[in-house]
Amino acid sequence: MKFDQELLGKIDEIIDQYIKAHDDLEKVWREKIVFTWHWWLDVALAVLPWVLWLIVRDRKRTHSLLYAGLFTMLVAALLDVAGVSQGGWNYNTLLLPYFPEYVPWDLTVMPVTAMLFYQFLSRVNPWLKGVVFGLMAAYVVEPVFIWLGMYEPGGWEHHYSLPIYFAIYMAGHWLYTRSLRECEKRHTN
Repeated sequence: MKFDQELLGKIDEIIDQYIKAHDDLEKVWREKIVFTWHWWLDVALAVLPWVLWLIVRDRKRTHSLLYAGLFTMLVAALLDVAGVSQGGWNYNTLLLPYFPEYVPWDLTVMPVTAMLFYQFLSRVNPWLKGVVFGLMAAYVVEPVFIWLGMYEPGGWEHHYSLPIYFAIYMAGHWLYTRSLRECEKRHTN
């Protein structure tokens, strides 16, 4: 199979530009971001929720909670990469310069909060919990991150986020309850 040489040359040119842009970003991170108060807040947001979760989690449900939490992480990170790459929003701080998304939110705060909701509010209607989760994320967390100068919405509005957070929460809840049922079946047989 023969590839169009002009196309390959154009792709190589774009990749070279991407590498240069990443090198520039890494330099800015080293010189202007790492060890600032924003960066320390990023570290705290990346670590402390997991420490809390490890202390308070229901050990019998750890597998099911992590199953739903991993789903939440994956979807949040993928949507965040898509949003950043399409100019929907940007982050003015980076825990590490290797990821365009906001790692503390995608891989820690959002999934840990969802897992805590699944575990501790098990008697509350999941639809209500999903709405509360979405409202908190879209209308409390996002504005606070804007106020702190960490998050900069491009053409993105908070109300766009609400149904996305709700859907992520509800899909995670479905996976959590499904996993719990499967675990119960295995233990009763």
